[in-house]
Amino acid sequence: MQKSFRNALSFFEDSKSDKKPKQKTWLGALKLGFLAFLTLILAGLLTIWWFAEEPLESPISSLTSFSFLRSPTMKPKTEKVVYGFLPYWNISKVAIQPELTHLSYFGLTIGADGSLITQTEDGTEPGFSKMSSDDFLVLTNQVAAQDAEVELVLAQFNADDITSFLANEKAQENLLTSLDSVLLAYPFTGVNIDVELNGSPTEKMRNQFTTFIQKLNQHLDTKYGHITLSVDMYASGAEGTNIWDIEAVGKEVDYIVVMAYDFHRRQSSQAGPVAPLFGGKDVWENDINTYLQMFVEQVPAQKILLGVPFYGYEWQTTSRDSRSHTFPNTGATASYERVQELLKQRDELAVEEGWNEDALSPFISYVEDGEIYVVYYENSRSISYKLDYVNQLDLGGIAIWALGYEGSSRELWEVINKKISNTVQTQTN
Repeated sequence: MQKSFRNALSFFEDSKSDKKPKQKTWLGALKLGFLAFLTLILAGLLTIWWFAEEPLESPISSLTSFSFLRSPTMKPKTEKVVYGFLPYWNISKVAIQPELTHLSYFGLTIGADGSLITQTEDGTEPGFSKMSSDDFLVLTNQVAAQDAEVELVLAQFNADDITSFLANEKAQENLLTSLDSVLLAYPFTGVNIDVELNGSPTEKMRNQFTTFIQKLNQHLDTKYGHITLSVDMYASGAEGTNIWDIEAVGKEVDYIVVMAYDFHRRQSSQAGPVAPLFGGKDVWENDINTYLQMFVEQVPAQKILLGVPFYGYEWQTTSRDSRSHTFPNTGATASYERVQELLKQRDELAVEEGWNEDALSPFISYVEDGEIYVVYYENSRSISYKLDYVNQLDLGGIAIWALGYEGSSRELWEVINKKISNTVQTQTN
């Protein structure tokens, strides 16, 4: 290349000897142009090398330094769990997606005496009834066909039942016996415990819950070996004001599902996001980031599944403002499918879309029969940010509430596929 360049220079100097000043000017321009060309090529190669090796910076990096992590990363060390809760009322409308690694059936209710409730005053308990249906059998076969896991949620929400159950060793033995019968009859490979006590428990109750989880874990390990165990916790449980001793329980379970949603609820007096990543006490009562800092200080990050909502809430409000006051008793669940239906009626309902930069969450407002409504929900953009967050903290994965709320759309699943799913990697290997 250098020899050819010298030859070219010699030719121009010999052929135009009577115009020396112009030759020098032209020659200098040629040299500068050639150097600029080489610089451009080198810069292009460096750019390709840089971005081939390192991913683009997360869009949420500028909002938090993750100073509570020893080594924040956008290259997760672990394969991610995509855990989906399937409530019995969605069995007939859910589609099993290839990204799903765990389907968790919600569920059966634990009675005060440790029995699994099969009958109510209105007849067969719906969770038990749907579990015995052909629809559920078809779904479990689909899940098994893609080498995913099927788990069972055991739930208890009544405060009196929780208090009685935890204080009674015989009731806990009854539960283990009842659970054995279910595990023998159905192809469950995991158990999820969803005990939610509204109010502040005593320290004795916290210890009783930990003891129960220890007993359950030992029973499953001894009798089955392969059965996994997980526990659901409110995000606010990190403050230590609920029934869960996070550090102690974390030692006994495979996963802790952090239910990082319902920061605003049906009964909220102001419209707001269901799952704000940021904003903290300055904007809301709290946010996901604040609570997750507390969780990762007490439990290995790989044991934490971040709860991701496929739903939001809508309220009748006093204005279209994103933080408008709501009218009492007007709150309702707004599934992703519901929001898509509203967006299709954009003109008819005068729909306006918005984005809350503090929460990293979308919202819409609309007008129906002269009344104003505000809806906060999750879309592909907001969930994408949450998945970036999961990757930066290198959490165990996500837990979706709830399968079926997305309707027939693949939009949310495509983001999961791109950000954390192992499906693409498996298909290309």
